[in-house]
Amino acid sequence: MRQGRPAQTGPPASVDRYLLPDERSVITVRMHPAALAGPLVLACGGLVAARKLSGRSPRPDIVWGAYLLVPLYFLRRLAAWPVSYLTITDKRMMLIGGLFIRTAAAMPLERVTGLTLQRTVPGRLFGYGTLIVTSASRRQAFRKVRYLPYPEQLYLEISGLLWPQEQSDDEGMTAQDSAGPFQQE
Repeated sequence: MRQGRPAQTGPPASVDRYLLPDERSVITVRMHPAALAGPLVLACGGLVAARKLSGRSPRPDIVWGAYLLVPLYFLRRLAAWPVSYLTITDKRMMLIGGLFIRTAAAMPLERVTGLTLQRTVPGRLFGYGTLIVTSASRRQAFRKVRYLPYPEQLYLEISGLLWPQEQSDDEGMTAQDSAGPFQQE
């Protein structure tokens, strides 16, 4: 009988190497596969265009050679997708990604002053969203995190990490108090 590997409980190794010794990962998510849709459409559209142009061109080998760059771009993005993560620790937000050049951008949670969740129509259809992070500092590590899966759930979990006591204060309010300026008369 073959024994299976135990399930991984912590962050992936590609994320774990960027954590500080006293830091723990709270949320780690890989970008939504919809991030590959743009390069895939570009590769398919380029194939159609190269096919039409090669029929009209006296040198079709040049057309197909130029087109070769488009699927290579798609393959590079496809290979980089599995190692692109958003990680929220108890101290900071990190955006980690890149295939040949690994980039790890981090922002301390204390500096985050606001979160905005943006959902386009395709995002609502396919289940992804964009998280816009605002900071009091002019030097931000990242501003927009595109193609996040489960965007509403992530937004609520990140908000709970950023402003924990505000949520507990809101729980003690009555329905009349929480209506604020939009009270029914």
